[in-house]
Amino acid sequence: MDIAELVQYLNRMSSSISEIGDKTSSGLQNIEIRLSDLDSTFTMTNVLLFILIIVVALNTFLKWKNSKN
Repeated sequence: MDIAELVQYLNRMSSSISEIGDKTSSGLQNIEIRLSDLDSTFTMTNVLLFILIIVVALNTFLKWKNSKN
């Protein structure tokens, strides 16, 4: 193996490593977007759950009040 082949081999290795970095970065960006969407979904779910808890508590209180009369 002469110097030119070695340089070419090292250049290909460097290019491959760079591609791996680019693909990893792209994959991490996709994961970050999905996590952001999931975070907003959890926020909406928590709001709806809080409303449901209030409705159930109010319903229970009204049933208790009506049964008392």
